[in-house]
Amino acid sequence: MATLVSGAQWTDSKPSTTTKHTLYSSGEYLVGDQQAGKLGMSYTYNNKYILSVGYSATFKTTVTPSDNFLKSATNVTPATSVEPFENSENLHMMMGRIFNLNEKKNLRVVIQAGPGITTFREPEFALVNSNSQYNFETKTSKKLSLVINPKLEMPLHATVGCSVGPMVVVNSNQTYIGAGIGIMYGLIKNN
Repeated sequence: MATLVSGAQWTDSKPSTTTKHTLYSSGEYLVGDQQAGKLGMSYTYNNKYILSVGYSATFKTTVTPSDNFLKSATNVTPATSVEPFENSENLHMMMGRIFNLNEKKNLRVVIQAGPGITTFREPEFALVNSNSQYNFETKTSKKLSLVINPKLEMPLHATVGCSVGPMVVVNSNQTYIGAGIGIMYGLIKNN
């Protein structure tokens, strides 16, 4: 909704001039070490530079204790508890450069990177009694990350397009590598 309103006000306020700036939202589905989703908002300046803010999250993945831990324990999860899982969420801001591949500007490469804050949720297993039974508690931690997200963008129309490309999130806890395909919506290109 914000992109639609912003795009409409932007184009209505300057009907007689041609602006080289665009504003659009995007949604992507990523596959890699874990499946993930990404939502973002991008602003381009002079059809050369891009500033993006976004949120990405990996889907919850069920986790089991290591084989060494299981040698001396039996699974006993309380009935009110969920299965042990792990996932991560990332808030990021990236800056980059746009390279148009043709004169129509309907095919472009975006090279972008920037900082992010990643929140990890991981189970911590512990023995709970002398019968060698175990339970888990989900621990949360935050890490500063570097997000690298080059992509190929294809504006199909002035307001709709698609994108494809890799995404890498590097921090002291892990390195996530994935490839995504997405939809762009908003003021994507100037006619």
